Amino acid sequence: MNALIICDGERPHGDLLRRMADEADLVIATDGAAAWAATAGVRPHVVVGDFDSLPAPDGDWEIVDAGPHEQQDNSDAEKAVLLALARNASRIAILGATGRRLDHTLANVWLAARYHQQADIVLMDDYSECRIVSDELRLATTPGTVISLVPLTLDVTLRTGGLRWPLDGPLAPGTLGLSNQAAGEEVTVEVRSGLVAFIVVPAPAAASEWATKCPGDVPCPA
Repeated sequence: MNALIICDGERPHGDLLRRMADEADLVIATDGAAAWAATAGVRPHVVVGDFDSLPAPDGDWEIVDAGPHEQQDNSDAEKAVLLALARNASRIAILGATGRRLDHTLANVWLAARYHQQADIVLMDDYSECRIVSDELRLATTPGTVISLVPLTLDVTLRTGGLRWPLDGPLAPGTLGLSNQAAGEEVTVEVRSGLVAFIVVPAPAAASEWATKCPGDVPCPA
């Protein structure tokens, strides 16, 4: 089952939001994101949170109330991921998990890392998408697509295929893995140890085309 989680970080373009909702069997919104997602044309099936940001939820939504904020020990985004897993989601796309607050962005990358072996979890925004890899990944690409490999642990060793600048061996924390490029129509990565954030940025032509799509119902990123 495909699940879409909408968080209250930087809002995606309406086209991306609606496309991902169309592909989802289950749409979960955090309380801060539910209202603007509905305004953009995506009505969540479930809304989760403490409802400090949404005091009057729509009566048609299933509500999962987490109780008072001071009694909680995880974020609304994590509650949404746990709910999706409990409902047997095998693929989880998360929108609105990046931007605005750096602490939330970093925490959401680690949220994906924590549960990446339980589902295919993808963090997405208008600029890129991020998966956590601890074994093997094979991805169809367009030549010129920017691929960044960011080590999340100190013990990363890996081997890549299909990149303009191949990597084979240890990948220490730092910037070595940033802004590589797909050489052809497929990129592979084999992570032999550790955890890696595998980040895909569209090829320049695709990114330029996407940047022109700014529906009036959802603010365009600066």
